[in-house]
Amino acid sequence: MSRQRYVRAAAVALLSSAVLYSTTYAAPSDQGTFSTMQGVKAQALSVDEMQAITGELNAYNIAAALYAAADKLDKFPRLQTATTNLADYYFFNADTINARYAHLGILTPCTVSVCHQ
Repeated sequence: MSRQRYVRAAAVALLSSAVLYSTTYAAPSDQGTFSTMQGVKAQALSVDEMQAITGELNAYNIAAALYAAADKLDKFPRLQTATTNLADYYFFNADTINARYAHLGILTPCTVSVCHQ
């Protein structure tokens, strides 16, 4: 990568981080003045809400979803190959990955037919 590309990449990263980590957002109002929002208040989620948004943290479920996604990528062979390779990684390392998920307390039940118990 040339020096000019490094400088350009650094500038983009710097500007992006400034936008992402800014605490104040200014938006124009209808009268031509600006209003600001400072900070964001967080609200705790209920157990039902947490369960509704919990992902499929089981390597077999992830592998199955990746295989299904790869099947739909016929028009993009390189992306299809990469997605299949990632699915293979999850499938062939599922026991190790699931052991880590279980250790962290985030393993969800396997919902596909190829689960190892």
